[in-house]
Amino acid sequence: MTRYFITGCNRGIGLELVRQLLLRPDSIVLATCRDPLQADDLQSLNAQYGERLTVLPLEVTNETSIYKVAALTSNHVDALDVIINNAAVNVDDEAQSLSGITQKTFLEVLNINTVAPLLITQALAGLLRKGVSPKLINISTQMASLDGRNYGGDYAYCASKAGLNMTTRGLAADLRGVTVIALDPGWVKTRMGGAGAQLSPAESITGILSVIDGLKLSDSGGYFRWNGKRLPW
Repeated sequence: MTRYFITGCNRGIGLELVRQLLLRPDSIVLATCRDPLQADDLQSLNAQYGERLTVLPLEVTNETSIYKVAALTSNHVDALDVIINNAAVNVDDEAQSLSGITQKTFLEVLNINTVAPLLITQALAGLLRKGVSPKLINISTQMASLDGRNYGGDYAYCASKAGLNMTTRGLAADLRGVTVIALDPGWVKTRMGGAGAQLSPAESITGILSVIDGLKLSDSGGYFRWNGKRLPW
């Protein structure tokens, strides 16, 4: 059985990850969200798949909540094979424009998109190191590419995800024996991506899981798209 820990699972990319993984009979999924009792889709999946899905509460900006979810995870599994740091936030364009950006907005986005994945990984690193061919996947974006940054705006989101990319590189060095990558899911039709996005959640996640399945330790520290192509830093 392959044991997955995923953040941000109540909707969008995270929810589709849970759905597709549960279709694999050899998967055990520990799915987190802020309020499991309000996550109707996850609860429906839990009723359908029973012990193969565990829904855990996690407020990613709260260190105590991170410590608690790590303890709860260790009560359910003795190791993790894959961690997917998916939980993220974006805000509207005006709030991230040169005239509209504020310290409060920037720091809130940075805390969720950059700091939280690092602290979650820190708390779960012991379980991950015990996994079989362990992998750490930080969900990034092509908007984090410095090479591709030829437009303005989106200051908090782009910087926070670029910070996540740098964090990924550091974790690849610290977590020897674990394959650590940053992964762009593409422009996906979710609440964050909007109706005009190019990919359905199903298309994106099918690609993402194919990338994860094919990862080798030599890929650690890499920056990939959902279709397996590498992105420029």
